[in-house]
Amino acid sequence: MGQDLIYALRLMRRAPGFTLVAVATLALGIGANTAIFSVVDAALLRPLPFPDSVGLVRFFSTSNGGALAGMSRLDMRDLAAASRSFEGAVVTDRWRKNVAGIGGSFDPEETAVGLAPGAYFEILRIRPILGRLFTPAEDVYGNHYVAAIGASLWRTRYASDPSVLGRTLRINGESYAIVAVLPDAVPAWMTQTSAPVSIWTPYTAPDMWDERGRTSRDDVCLGRLKPGVSVEQARSEIAALAGRLAADHPVDRGLGATIVPLADTRAGPVRPLLFTLCGAVAMVLLIACANLAGLLLARNAARSRELALRAALGAGRGRLARQLLLETGLLSLAGGLAGLAVAWAAGQAFARIKSGETLPYTSPSNALPHFWPAALDLRVLAFALAVSVVTALLFGLAPAMTGARVSLMDTLKEGGRSGDAGAGRQRLRRALVTAEVGLSLVLVFAAALLAQTVVRLGRRDPGFRSDHLLLAHIYIPPSRYPDSEAISRFCDALAQRLRSIPGMLEASVTTSYPPSLPWRQMFTLPGSDVSRPEDVPVTRFAAVDTGYLRTIGLTLLRGRNFSDSDTAQGAPVAIVNEEFARRFFPGVDPVGRTIRPGPPEGVQPVPLQDFGGSRREITIVGVVRDFVNDGLARPPAPQLFALYRQVPGLNFGFKDIVARTSGAPEGAAPAVAREVKSLDPEIPLGEVRSMETHMGTQTADRRFTTVLLGLFAGLGIALALIGAYGVVSYLVAQRTQELGVRLALGAGPGDILWLVLRYGLSIGLAGVALGFAGSFAARRSVSSLLYGIAPSDPWTLAGAAALLLLVVAAASAIPAARALRIDPVAALRGGR
Repeated sequence: MGQDLIYALRLMRRAPGFTLVAVATLALGIGANTAIFSVVDAALLRPLPFPDSVGLVRFFSTSNGGALAGMSRLDMRDLAAASRSFEGAVVTDRWRKNVAGIGGSFDPEETAVGLAPGAYFEILRIRPILGRLFTPAEDVYGNHYVAAIGASLWRTRYASDPSVLGRTLRINGESYAIVAVLPDAVPAWMTQTSAPVSIWTPYTAPDMWDERGRTSRDDVCLGRLKPGVSVEQARSEIAALAGRLAADHPVDRGLGATIVPLADTRAGPVRPLLFTLCGAVAMVLLIACANLAGLLLARNAARSRELALRAALGAGRGRLARQLLLETGLLSLAGGLAGLAVAWAAGQAFARIKSGETLPYTSPSNALPHFWPAALDLRVLAFALAVSVVTALLFGLAPAMTGARVSLMDTLKEGGRSGDAGAGRQRLRRALVTAEVGLSLVLVFAAALLAQTVVRLGRRDPGFRSDHLLLAHIYIPPSRYPDSEAISRFCDALAQRLRSIPGMLEASVTTSYPPSLPWRQMFTLPGSDVSRPEDVPVTRFAAVDTGYLRTIGLTLLRGRNFSDSDTAQGAPVAIVNEEFARRFFPGVDPVGRTIRPGPPEGVQPVPLQDFGGSRREITIVGVVRDFVNDGLARPPAPQLFALYRQVPGLNFGFKDIVARTSGAPEGAAPAVAREVKSLDPEIPLGEVRSMETHMGTQTADRRFTTVLLGLFAGLGIALALIGAYGVVSYLVAQRTQELGVRLALGAGPGDILWLVLRYGLSIGLAGVALGFAGSFAARRSVSSLLYGIAPSDPWTLAGAAALLLLVVAAASAIPAARALRIDPVAALRGGR
């Protein structure tokens, strides 16, 4: 073994070109797999950062077998009280609030504040660094003015001062005493924020446990299983208890409940992207292995005399195979080390992206780059080692077995050829290159589909003017603005001030903006007979001011815009989109028609979806052009705009600012912040960004995946090019005498050229056929990521096939040109 190892190292040193190509190919293949594994490990496989995290689960309501966004906190309370499978279960939430006094600063900051009882941290096994958790008495409204801060906030803003306990924070204008410093153990994806929550307060409200809130299903509900209780057992118990709730409470009829291991919820919408990337890097590795196997077959053929001499001196097939496998193992180990460097460099690059401006803080916490670790830990190193070993077997086993079968007599003859062994090697190399072409076609096809999706999304007409729009968020605290009238006065005054800023063309204060307006409201059409909740019409909803349509740039098709004469005391009016008109008023003009807010009598209303309890009829006064309101990749949904001053039950302090500027939107942000501060110095401006940046975050994961798939496809094409070139070159070298005879007998250059190209194209066509089958099998993995194009688009598949055939033809053209320069006389004499 020592002799074989020394010889393998010497061989690598004597053939630096081959060694460099092999190690570089492996570095890219193993590095890509290691990098993607580090993301998959962080998003899907790694245990949660809590002790005994296997027992942590999340609760969901279900309807018709599908999971809803969350569970009613009253249902959660009743399930937790009746269940015998859980140590504890809690309801949590988070809100952006105005916080002043952080580190002694008097300037307010809009900050994500976590809302949770003390039991939340007990379930997660989180112990305070300083202080204590919230007590049950403090989880009651009126006694809730306590706060816990995160360790990073404590270090950066309080200089790790141990006397921080007892200091106060002003949250939405009310004083909270700091009672604990907690480790930053709760990741951002658990709180659905762009960064980990650094301030926590008890989760309570005046109507926290009001029975009318049973229909609200927006909370995050967590629990911990008792030791020895499986997820399946607890799931069966929860399903049975949910059936009892449905029998006891009419609003729960038709609903069920289930639990999901908490670790399975962290990846969220990026899960299909991760599976797509896993398949892509696996194909890259297979292409690299096929390419290297072909290179090794060629090198072993050139070493046939050496291997025959070793056999003549007593080496058996096992010894020869071990020698060849050891050489491939060293190459694979070197490629694995280089691959780790590639994966580490990728992690460092994305660490800089996450900490820089290229990844907006508004991006979701489960976006792919958020899961990309900056450092490589032992799990990733172990994976890289395992991949290196598997790779060595994948690309080294067949060449080693083939190379160990030497024909002693034929090889040692002067000028002898390996006969059947040479033909067998050539067939194997052809098969390997065919596989390379087929796998590359799958990668190119998937990358082309995603690239077209990104282009189509970028070119899609959003239905409004997205340029020169500044977005920001404010929270108007109820401690100083206790009712709808006070909120409306502040918003109207702010909008008027914003419009007076130099360079400000229009400004509006609203509740939401494109491309996603998720708030929904139930309503009743006059004359309709609806008795079931699922049959009640539902529309997207936004409470706006009179300048909203002009600011956003929505086109009014019929009717009129909102006006100052639409007062809070006047008759409520609304503007709808075309889809609303088509769906609910087919064939008639909806302008002048009325709707009744909320569900009909006898159907239980859903809080925050019943127009705030208002029963005044709403008159439709205008219709706007359809625009994106359900994300960039989905068709427009029915939309209704109402003035917030006319829907007081839905006029909350959470407000967004949309401003159209003549110059760069971000440049107007300081002036907007000054106007907000001049009206109320305790209201900060938050989430400041341009509409174009906001729109970009909607397709960030698709763009990121497309870039990676494009890189992988490019690597596959390059390797297929090298493989095809090597096979055709070997053919020309083996058939030099035959080609010389053909030239001597009168064959023209075109005949020789076509003979060589035909051989290469036959390999390419076989690979394309294989790729067709692979593309149809893989189309489901990318179908959920596409927009405006079918997952089996024939033109894209044909274009990808043509590209691969062109690559194979180009690879074959070089040895074909060399064949044209063969001297027939020299070839007939046995020269080369």
